[in-house]
Amino acid sequence: MKNLSFSLVLLVLVSVGACQPGQSQQSSGDAGEQQFFTVDGDYAGAHILVSYAGAMRADSSVTRSKEQARQKADSLIALIQADSTRFDELARAESDGPSGPMAGDLGVWQRGQMVEEFDAAIESLRIGEVTATPVETAFGYHVIRRNSLEKPFYGADAFFVGFTGPQAPPTVTRNTEQARALVDSLKPLVTPETFEAMGLEYNDFGDEPFFFIGGFKEDDNVPPQLLDALKGVAIEGIAGPVEFPSGYAFVRRTRLERRSGAHILVPYAGAMQAGPDVTRTKEEALAHAQSLIAQLKQDPTQFATFAAENPDMTSRQGGDLGLWFKGSMVPAFEEAISTLEIDGISETPVETDFGFHIIQRKAAIR
Repeated sequence: MKNLSFSLVLLVLVSVGACQPGQSQQSSGDAGEQQFFTVDGDYAGAHILVSYAGAMRADSSVTRSKEQARQKADSLIALIQADSTRFDELARAESDGPSGPMAGDLGVWQRGQMVEEFDAAIESLRIGEVTATPVETAFGYHVIRRNSLEKPFYGADAFFVGFTGPQAPPTVTRNTEQARALVDSLKPLVTPETFEAMGLEYNDFGDEPFFFIGGFKEDDNVPPQLLDALKGVAIEGIAGPVEFPSGYAFVRRTRLERRSGAHILVPYAGAMQAGPDVTRTKEEALAHAQSLIAQLKQDPTQFATFAAENPDMTSRQGGDLGLWFKGSMVPAFEEAISTLEIDGISETPVETDFGFHIIQRKAAIR
């Protein structure tokens, strides 16, 4: 259901990792306003692991005894209690775990993914709090800090000036030097006011003047040059040109808006991604979608049931599409869901290249 042009840009130029946004808030940052979203998971945290000889997965270089490991963990906690800002430094220097170089950061996980003792300990902590005593597991002793699930996210629109290469569209004939000369000449002309007009004239990737290239946080698989560019400008500000393997991008930092919903997809023979078992005509698909809407008006609780009966990758989840940032779906879908109230269902089928959709908007908090 994602915008195909958006997907093309991600595959060819950006390779942005998927992210699951959640509840948002706003605060000020170095470049102006920032947006925070809760990532999908139950816990976020970091730890300092002090292992000992014989502990599970202990490196052969670890020779301390279990008693010595406990003493070291106690001493680390004492240092952190005296100065909480030292946690990251101590994790990098002292942790025996693979997350040590990342300041002990374990990212985000679902309840049950960690060993029971670890989850129980982190569940007892407030955000930012560190365990007062070492937590023992089969791996050794852990000094654990609970982190916030809220992370700063950056959103961007971009248009691309391409140069020849294996990933460039066939219409692009300029070489790297010519592309660089062009973007250098355009740089003083690309402003928040002219961004869309300049994209309409110069974007080489797709038919649109620019692309929404996603909402992402610092630890996503995002090219560092893109993230650095976005962090340097306020929302609606312009950055670039940013170099990618097949072109240069002018980037506009955009305000992110979270969406959530479900759909019933009724495909037809010849629709995009329709399987060989889909034999109904386009007219039959439209009639079937209209019939489902009439039934849902009588009993909206049947939405998930109807979704499960239609061939779509989301059918097993009752048509649930999860969470996404506005701009990630095809325009017709985005336009339709924006008109719905929470829990509202579209009054008429929404047509895209994939078929006909019956859309239900959900609250964008998971």
